[in-house]
Amino acid sequence: MDLEKDLTSKFLSGEMSFAEYSNEWYNFDDEEDIDEASKRNEDEPFTLTDKGLRRRRKFARLPPGLLGLMGEANLRFVRGDKDTAEKMCHEIIKQFPTAPEPYQTLAQIYEHDTEKSLQFSLLGAHLSPPDAEEWLRLAAISKQRDDYRQEMICYSQAIADDPHNFDSHLKRMELLDKLESMKYPIQTLHITKLKCYHKIVTSLPPSEGETIMKYAKLAVTQYHNNNEMERALAVMTSAYKKCPTLFNLEDLNIFLELLIGQKQFHTCIEIFVANAGVEIEAEIQTVKNAEGDIEEQTNYLNCSLPTSLPIDLKSKLLVCFIHLGAINLVQTLLNDFLSNDVEKAGDLYMDIEEALSSTGHHELAIQLLEPLVRNNSFDLGAVWLKHAECLYMLGRESDAINSFYKVLKHAPQHPDARRKLYTILESKGRIDEALQMLEQDFKYVVNANLLYEQCLALKKYKRWLKYLEVGEALLSKTFVRFKHPEELNIACKAKCGIDLIHNFRIMRGENQYHENDIHFDEDETFKFTPQEEWKFFLEMLDTARKFKKYCAMQRLTFGAMMSKSLSSHRMDIEFYCLQASLLNSDNHNAFRFIREFAQKHPSSRSWNLLNLIINYIDRNTHSKYLLRLFQRDSNNVVKNLFLGNNFLISGRYLVALKYYLEYHEKCRDPLSAFLIAVTLLVMAAQRTVDKHHNLILQGMAYMQTYRNLRKCDQEANYNMGRVYQMLNINNLAIEYYEKALACENITKCDQHGVIDLKKETAYNLYLLYKDHSPVMARKYLLNYLVI
Repeated sequence: MDLEKDLTSKFLSGEMSFAEYSNEWYNFDDEEDIDEASKRNEDEPFTLTDKGLRRRRKFARLPPGLLGLMGEANLRFVRGDKDTAEKMCHEIIKQFPTAPEPYQTLAQIYEHDTEKSLQFSLLGAHLSPPDAEEWLRLAAISKQRDDYRQEMICYSQAIADDPHNFDSHLKRMELLDKLESMKYPIQTLHITKLKCYHKIVTSLPPSEGETIMKYAKLAVTQYHNNNEMERALAVMTSAYKKCPTLFNLEDLNIFLELLIGQKQFHTCIEIFVANAGVEIEAEIQTVKNAEGDIEEQTNYLNCSLPTSLPIDLKSKLLVCFIHLGAINLVQTLLNDFLSNDVEKAGDLYMDIEEALSSTGHHELAIQLLEPLVRNNSFDLGAVWLKHAECLYMLGRESDAINSFYKVLKHAPQHPDARRKLYTILESKGRIDEALQMLEQDFKYVVNANLLYEQCLALKKYKRWLKYLEVGEALLSKTFVRFKHPEELNIACKAKCGIDLIHNFRIMRGENQYHENDIHFDEDETFKFTPQEEWKFFLEMLDTARKFKKYCAMQRLTFGAMMSKSLSSHRMDIEFYCLQASLLNSDNHNAFRFIREFAQKHPSSRSWNLLNLIINYIDRNTHSKYLLRLFQRDSNNVVKNLFLGNNFLISGRYLVALKYYLEYHEKCRDPLSAFLIAVTLLVMAAQRTVDKHHNLILQGMAYMQTYRNLRKCDQEANYNMGRVYQMLNINNLAIEYYEKALACENITKCDQHGVIDLKKETAYNLYLLYKDHSPVMARKYLLNYLVI
């Protein structure tokens, strides 16, 4: 009651239109679901469903007390006392808002006010028992006011109240035609011509058979185009129940096809007997099913067909018998059917074959396929595929292989044919040929499922390089292949920003996709879970590393940065990008990743990697970065070492010396002393520097400090020899080189073997002796440098 009062109050106050009011009250789509229209009893009261209140609703009657007041209001109105009559009507509405009488009286009171009169009339008609004429009158008024939505509702209500009135249906369709020509948004009306057709079929009486058939055919055609087969069958069933005698052979053919599509084979048999002149002898047996329950089973014994029965109906009868298990009749009817010309009945052959194959009768199905594949008109991939599958199910694998090859001749990318050919060839031990069957041409649309199966097969037979190639192609379904260096910048800054990259390419006036992108079948449902994709990605990386395919490794890692499913592994992927760039000698991109990594994970390994990469890249690209890096963390012990190395390499020796001295004061290690000595000696070699001798003396002093701190005689003597050789003091250089040769090895490593400097030392001695003492030079060459 509260809902009724609220809705009525809003409508009367103008807060909602009648269309909105009606929709809130009924909440129906085209006054009722057309799928249920033929099932419902017209006199059935409304029920509460998940769609809300549905027609038909019970109509309210005034209680005796208010009924007397309503009579008094009508008398006052007749006598001309409109004000009192209006007050009485409003009092009744206040107490009982769903009674139609006060609204009808108010509509007459406000005859001078067209808008209010129409509102009260609509409410009165809405709350009154069925009155199609009243709704048609209100539709005419709405038409004059160009209120198309309200006019459409009035027609729908008139049809609901009197569904047998064909004129109401026609008027509604005429209004739809008018609105379509005006380009009115018809979807807002929740009514279409197709629903009108269906409603006509379910509403008109059997006496209007020709009209029913006309609109049933129109509805079925549109439903078929929309692939709504259940609705198409519903409208055809409704028409058949009302006028079965008007169904010609063409209509029967359509009806039977719809029934077969919904697997209603028993109904098909009944129609064949009732309308097509087919005589069937059958018996009903009582048997126990698998669950032990008693049920009836129909056994079809004999069948007699009229000579005039068209071949397409014969084929449908065969399909029904096949699905109903009447194989004894099928064999008899099939022999007669095979006498028909394949050229004309090839499609019907396929229908029967499909039914036989689906029920496991492959020995009968092959009888239909053999004449098809011998006919040039049916030399098609789909036919050869059926032929191949049937042969395979019959165990004729050699013949099946030939037929599958025929399929690939017509459809080279057919995944099912390639998959089954692989299975057969693998079982015969023809592994290379079987693996070749799984290959797809990436120029065409690719099946991801088959690509994954190819990966598994290649991994099974250890074809690792091909496995890497195919796996990279499969991952490209979610990975990105970059076209420009700027795209990698976007990937590093924005997580999973593939749309940003597409927009970037469009801004450059390019295609948003890479020219080497693989086009995957959009209808396919293959998809890795995030865990599966991560595991597969790691396998690809490991394979690329083992076989030193560093370019592929770098492509994989860069592409993984844009994968949404791998976004939780972003930090790991960035480190793999660093490794791949290092292995592929892409120092520019390696520097991009090591910068972030060194800041997030400061450690001796991070600094060593950073230093390694800096030594290989352009000298002008990292100086400012290092200054900013160590400006943030002034206590970092490697700050002076890094900056000193940077300035030494760039030729700013005094600045480098400053940082080395600061580092030496903090650490007092042999490396800092050695670097100071090298810097001083390099400065001494410059022409623009005064006091060369002082610099050389200071450099040699620090070399002695290095020698004392470095507890490795071979290395220390070797470096002392190098310094004297650089200063052209050859006698001292030879002395220290001889000492280095006499020392023990630096160390011994399980992975790299013996580590020493004897070859380097001997080569330097060879250089010192070769001009003045060739014999001595040859001695060192033969003793230490011959492999």
